[in-house]
Amino acid sequence: MNRIWAAVLLYLVTLTPAFAVYTPFYAGLQLDNTSGTALLGYQINKMYAVEANYTQSDSSISHASINADTKTIATGLAALVMFPLQLTGGSPYFLFAKAGYERLTKEETYSIPSSITTTVPYSDTISSSKNQAIWGGGVQYDFYQSLSGRAGIDIVGDKRSVYIAAIFKF
Repeated sequence: MNRIWAAVLLYLVTLTPAFAVYTPFYAGLQLDNTSGTALLGYQINKMYAVEANYTQSDSSISHASINADTKTIATGLAALVMFPLQLTGGSPYFLFAKAGYERLTKEETYSIPSSITTTVPYSDTISSSKNQAIWGGGVQYDFYQSLSGRAGIDIVGDKRSVYIAAIFKF
């Protein structure tokens, strides 16, 4: 799955800048150590942006013929504040901070085959949802007018993740 996300990220970085026309809307792909996140945003001006994100991850654990499958979906909305900076003689880049809200939905399915229990197999699904704050920050560099790269940290609830992202402005 990570190879697919890496291929999409490589495509965004290398092929799409030639076809871009600037508008305040952008889309992107964010990769961290556990998942890929799709981003869709609106750049209000050079300092402010609003960004929506969507993450879906699936995992499966099997031990002694007992299976546990977990499907996690996270959707969120965040406001970004960008601070433009420029090194002497270098290209401009941005430091940014973000704050927002995320809804996390988790669905866990457990199954035990009939050979372990009596004669009837057992299967059950447990669903849960929680709302949590998003905090984060990082740095963004504009490679082209239509393509930017990001590196940052997100703090969502008790989870912290370091990520890289490619942002395509269309």
